[in-house]
Amino acid sequence: MDPAEKGGCQKSGQMMCENDIGLLIKQISNLVRMRIDTELSAYDLTFSQILVMRCVEEAGGETTQKAIEQALNVSHPTVVGLISRLEKNGYVLSLSGDGKQKSKRIQITERGRQQKIQLAENRKKTDELLFHGFSESEKETLRQLLNRVYLNIQCAETTAAPQPCGVLDPCGNCTAKDRE
Repeated sequence: MDPAEKGGCQKSGQMMCENDIGLLIKQISNLVRMRIDTELSAYDLTFSQILVMRCVEEAGGETTQKAIEQALNVSHPTVVGLISRLEKNGYVLSLSGDGKQKSKRIQITERGRQQKIQLAENRKKTDELLFHGFSESEKETLRQLLNRVYLNIQCAETTAAPQPCGVLDPCGNCTAKDRE
């Protein structure tokens, strides 16, 4: 019997269990991150730094350090390090808040804006690679399914008795009525 039929792993560059969706998601994430980080290294940037810049840009070009932490769901020290490196390379400015580190305002610079425009083409190429052969309908279905998986995980982490529910209020709290 073929190992794939038994739910086993096959060798194709690295181990991948076809029946383990979580592992497949992790492997895809790793490959995409490595590809993007390789492309970004020419600009002395990382994928995580780009996410910070996107967060600032989407907030109108300026936001607080705390808002970045919450939007990216990462720790305070992680955001401090990312912002420090971005500021050192001239992509963002840190402006004083009310004296607290977390209330520091972060502002994207003109260099940061220009870099994001240049990197938009890289992102388009990566998306084309990821979704090669997908119809628009298939892409939308995948997006909806992945959003449901994300909501289930987020909901399980925000409730006392972790259970997938898939229905969250804007604050990330589970709102499903049939959770018993």
